[in-house]
Amino acid sequence: MLSFDGRLLKTLSKTSVKLRRLIAGSAGAALVLIGCQPQEQAATPVARVDDQVLTLEEIHARFDSTRGPSEAQVHEYIQGWIVNELLFREAVRQGFDRSEDLAMRLQDIRRQLTITAMLDADIYKNEDLSSSREEIVRYFDAHREDFTLTTDVALLSFAVFSDRDVANALRTMVVRRTPWNQARQEIARDPQRGITLIASADSMFYTQGTLIPDNLWRAVMGTPVGTPSFPIRTDDGYYVLMTWKMGRKGETADVLYVEPEIRGRLAIERRQQKMQELLERLRKQHAVEILGGPVAGDTSHSERSY
Repeated sequence: MLSFDGRLLKTLSKTSVKLRRLIAGSAGAALVLIGCQPQEQAATPVARVDDQVLTLEEIHARFDSTRGPSEAQVHEYIQGWIVNELLFREAVRQGFDRSEDLAMRLQDIRRQLTITAMLDADIYKNEDLSSSREEIVRYFDAHREDFTLTTDVALLSFAVFSDRDVANALRTMVVRRTPWNQARQEIARDPQRGITLIASADSMFYTQGTLIPDNLWRAVMGTPVGTPSFPIRTDDGYYVLMTWKMGRKGETADVLYVEPEIRGRLAIERRQQKMQELLERLRKQHAVEILGGPVAGDTSHSERSY
């Protein structure tokens, strides 16, 4: 449990973050207050410093609405609010709210928040993440050296049963040339055997660190690719594993395994291109000149800094 001094230091460290949120939300809050509002429920005051009142509803609005704050979180918030109010009132009394330094800092924060809002809307849209299959494969082929596996990776399907005999029946069907998905679906539709199917997954990548418990990975390493494993007993039930592909450490990864990373890279490239196009357009619209000094006439650095 933090001491009061510890909570004070923690509260002070968050001041700049809260200040940014206050500036960003002030315009929207003013519109809400001015506009038409439905009839509000009576507020529940929980703390007061002079004429400033904190309500329970304000505290709840600061937390996840699906869960709400715990009693301890409410108590900590109240203590932090009181500290901030006391310090703010003392700062105002000493005239710090009227200082030129604070005005400049507030102006800088407002500028950065305004720029960030524009970039979020124009540059960092979710659709920038979308890439076609052809784009992903083309990028993969051009950067294969970037996608060397650092550990063994297996592409697996599995089914988990509460009954060993049913698990073994699935394995037998697949060994006898029934396709994996067809065999699993036939068992799932069977009124008696289907109720023993606990879970299944199809064509997912696993490593030794992600396939738990450990005996499942040992079974993967000991079973040929394309052959279903014997039922493996675990606390969850009896697993039957089917390994479709096995990538070894040092080999080039399967494109499906690195697809999320490629999508992220392509999104970054698109955003960088959009930023460059935006800056080029803005430079044509505005008179930009560096006046005097050793870097006069060279404005390329400012563009690259974005």
